[in-house]
This record gives sequence, C-alpha cells and structure tokens, in this order.
Amino acid sequence: MSNPVSSPRRGSRLVLAALVVAGAASLVQCKKPAEATEEVVQTVPVAVAVVGRGTVREVARYTGEVRPSMQVNVLPRMAEKILELGFDIGDTVTQDETVMARLATAVVDTGVRQARSGAEALTAQINGLKTQRERIRRLVSDGVVSASQLDPLDTQISALEAQRRQVLAGVDQANLRVDDTVVKAPMTGFISQRYVEVGDMVSPASPLGTIVRLDPAYVWIDVPEHELELVRAQTTVAVRVQSAPDRAFAGTVDLVSPNVDRESRSVRIRYVVDNPEMILRDGMLAVVEVELRRRDDVLVAPTDALILDPTQRGAEASYAAWVVRDGKALRLPVRRGLLEGARTEVLEGLAEGDRLVVEGFHMLDPDAAVEVVREAGGTEAAAATAATPPAPPAAPPDDAGDGGPVEPADGGGGEAGATP
Repeated sequence: MSNPVSSPRRGSRLVLAALVVAGAASLVQCKKPAEATEEVVQTVPVAVAVVGRGTVREVARYTGEVRPSMQVNVLPRMAEKILELGFDIGDTVTQDETVMARLATAVVDTGVRQARSGAEALTAQINGLKTQRERIRRLVSDGVVSASQLDPLDTQISALEAQRRQVLAGVDQANLRVDDTVVKAPMTGFISQRYVEVGDMVSPASPLGTIVRLDPAYVWIDVPEHELELVRAQTTVAVRVQSAPDRAFAGTVDLVSPNVDRESRSVRIRYVVDNPEMILRDGMLAVVEVELRRRDDVLVAPTDALILDPTQRGAEASYAAWVVRDGKALRLPVRRGLLEGARTEVLEGLAEGDRLVVEGFHMLDPDAAVEVVREAGGTEAAAATAATPPAPPAAPPDDAGDGGPVEPADGGGGEAGATP
C-alpha cells in the first residue's frame, strides 16, 4: 500500500531534477557560441606593393626665370611726329619687313627741295660759264684776245663744280632722311612693350617699343656656391613651367657667371631652351631639374612604406618596412639609398618580389594575420606618384630670390652619399 506522504516528495524531486538537466543543457548551448567566437582569427586589412626593379635619380630643383634670348629697343633715326603706328603688344614682326611707324615728312621734304634747288642753280651757273669759256676760246684761236683770259673762268668753274658736288651729296642725304621717316623692325620677334601713340613727338633717344626673341629662350637660376660644381657638371637639365606642368623642356647650359653674389653667396647659371611653340614666356617662373646622380636596375620601393626610426636622424637614420609572408606581417630593417619623390632605392633588407605593406601598417603587430585587399607592382605603385612632377611655385621664396632652390637634392642614406 503506497505512502500518501511520499508521493508529493517524489514529484518535487523529479521536478528539481528536470530543472537541473534543463539548466545544464542551457549552459552548454550558451557556451558553444563563445567557444566558436574564440576560434575566429582576427585579420588586419592591408594594401601591398610588390618590390621591383627600376631607375632612381637624385634630382636638385631650382626656381628660375624665363628671359628672352635677345631683346632690342626700336629707335627712330630722326626727331619727328608719329603719323602712323603699325604694331601693338604681342604682335610678331619680321626684320626689315614690318613697318612699325611712319613719321611726318614735311620738314624732310622741304630740305630735299631746297637741296635740289641749290644743285640746279649751281648747274645753271656752271653751264653759263662753260658757254662763255667756249666763246673766248674761239676768240683766242682767232687771235682776237689773249689766252690768259681763260684762266679765271677755269678757276671759277672748278670752284662751282666742287660746290655742286657738296650740294648733290646733301640731296642724297636728304633722300636718306626721307627713308628714315619709315621705321622698320630691326629684328624678328615679338613686341613686348609699346611706349608711344600716334601724334607723339619722338627722337633717336626715345624708343617706340621693345622686340624680344623667345625661340630659343633663356632660363636663369641662382645656385648656392657650395652646390655649383655639382650643378655645372650636368650640361642638360629639364625645365618645367606652371602653364604646362606635364611637359619637360630640355635645357642646355649656356653660361656660368664668373662672379659670386656677395649677399646671397650664389652663382647665376643660364640655360638655352628651344621654344618653337612659344609656351615659355618672358618673366615666367620655371623649375629647373638637375639630375645629379642616377641608379639603373635597382630595387625600388614606395617611399611612404619605409618607416623612419624616430630615435635616429641624419646619417644614422634607420628605416623599417612591413612585409607580408605566409599571411602574416613581418617587420624588417631596411637600408635606404637614393630617394626620388615617391620612389626609393633599397640597398638592404628587402628582395625583389617581396609584398610590401603600403597601407594599414600602422595597425600591425609582429606576426599579425593580414588580409590583402589591394596589390600593385612595386615600380607601378612608386611611379604613380613620381609620374606627376611638382608644379612650379606661384612665386619665388622671399628669402631665395628668383633662383633659390625649390627642393634640395636628397641623397638618402648609406651609399647614396650626402645631400649637396
């Protein structure tokens, strides 16, 4: 016979056992996602560039100024009033062909008429004396008069003929002055300035305008004296201007000043630049790029991917780079060579084909797992920035004058040498 009191107790025990089992199952289910989360590996997204081979140059850049290779003032040969002007600023003129101005001819014409009238009067007087001399000669031959009467006539005729020659020379001179009333271009080129208007009085001391020749053009730079020998040794340079930033003009050294400026301690150098399209204009600012050194077929890495050790500077500077190997990040010491903008020569530490981290390396730790989200060739990545040259400045630096250096040559570290 069952105990009525034990039945409720047994039910309570069953319910408690069921709750314990349910709780344990719940704990197991809650613990599985946590354990699964702990098994997921965290990766850092990075962009890489493959280290390749290429050319790196050491380039010094100087601000210069474009100047004409020849410049002349147009001067009249006489003092007179301007009747016509045949030129304006910007016009192209041709030597001995373009009529630049016509001057008044009234005074000159009067002088020509007077000279001609004087010559004609002397000619008439000489002809009369010659007729008289012929008549006396006939009388002398007939024995009517003495031959001595011919001598005064001969002397008078000789004197008048000499006087007439002087007057005729004056006529020629007066005709030349008529030609001088037409002012022609003394040189082929462009009109850069015009100083007069129609109706102005001009003289041989007052120019009508200025003609410049810009093909070829000159580019002047000022080079610090301690860099002179490095720069003058390079006979050809690249010239860039702001109006054509994607184009480089070839320049050839033409003149090195023998003087050193006592204030700036710099030397002026002049380059000749062919300018058939007239892109270079008088007064333009230009950047002259002088290639001091060049290394071909060397390891090239993006400059931004090399991390400078903040505790070291100057010749003792050291660099490092992050490389992806087997899906993990590895930090390697790197020795840098020549630097050219976004491209840097690698002397030690990297090998051709290494996948160099160029973006995202600030989030990396040694042996961190990485996910490559973008990859480019080493020379391609470095050339993307280097292909665009720096634009010439809008104005020269206040402390450098027209020819101060824009960007000094960077010799890098190690075998690259010191910065000139």
